[in-house]
Amino acid sequence: MTKGRIKAPSSTGKLIAASFGLFFLTLSSSIVGTYAWYKVRDFARIDQISMDFSSSPTLQAGVKDEDGNIEYKQVLNEYDFRKGDPNYDINANLREVSSMYFDGDASTYADDKAPILRSPYTKSNQKGKTEPAESGFIQIEAFFRSSEPCHLYLTDHTVVRPLEATNAMIAKYGYDEDELNRVLDCARLSFYSKEGYHVIELGQQTPSHTKFGGPLQAHNTEGFFDYEEGKEVLYGDYSGTPTYLPALDEDSPIPENPSAFNARHKAGIERIDPTSVTFAEEHTHVLSDFLFDGGSSAGDTICLGTLSPNEDFRLVISIYIEGWDKDLTDTLATGKFSLDLNFTGLLDI
Repeated sequence: MTKGRIKAPSSTGKLIAASFGLFFLTLSSSIVGTYAWYKVRDFARIDQISMDFSSSPTLQAGVKDEDGNIEYKQVLNEYDFRKGDPNYDINANLREVSSMYFDGDASTYADDKAPILRSPYTKSNQKGKTEPAESGFIQIEAFFRSSEPCHLYLTDHTVVRPLEATNAMIAKYGYDEDELNRVLDCARLSFYSKEGYHVIELGQQTPSHTKFGGPLQAHNTEGFFDYEEGKEVLYGDYSGTPTYLPALDEDSPIPENPSAFNARHKAGIERIDPTSVTFAEEHTHVLSDFLFDGGSSAGDTICLGTLSPNEDFRLVISIYIEGWDKDLTDTLATGKFSLDLNFTGLLDI
């Protein structure tokens, strides 16, 4: 869900520079040989993360300390993030999770609310909402403050790219180098504030409209879609009552590219009719929708928020792998990429 599309109200403005760098976000995995989030034992790590506002005395950022106070600085580093959140771990493994079921409507915003990412079905017996994931993603509660009213944007100095030299080295261990360099296809970056919730597909040029539901091979180890009581199990976030197609007399053929989403139908088991329900859909943007080129007008560039003078603006930043994205494979999740975010403020004049 994407809400709160905000544009700067003035046609011209003055820029204040700021940078927030996420460097060397790396994805890698063990070799499992199956596809999609339910079988992949992947992880990603952020090797370094910092915020640098040294070039902008009017715009600063901070995190809360253990007493709930915000100390604004020109530069934030790993020490500040750990002080603000004792559970913050730069070496935490990023594993497949999902943003399904989260309502990012700004009208329901609360100062203690953040996007809830759901655990994969391999770790839960739930058919609908799985338990909130307690690990496997990076989430930072950051606060911005400006001495003047301004609109917060990502600049076109924001860069995300596969680490091709590193991936070339990984490919020597039996991987497809071109596939490794598509690692961004399943990665997500989200921003959440009182003005909106935005999910960005880092590796796509157009939104993929990922469906949050379907039959899965989540627990069955024999290559078939999960089933119980003679019927296939329907997982995920959907509306309506599922109906079923007649059971096959023989097991369906082994798919050419088997995955959790592309398994076999077992003989004697009624098959789900996917057209009988409406699946919730991931509402995303692509990175280019957010990149402001520094001109006198922001145009249609999506604004991350409006800062009032000397007031705290809360922004929750999440980095994760969307498990329902069918682009996620073992090979992709073995690739590595870097992410460098650069923020700026457009002042009203």
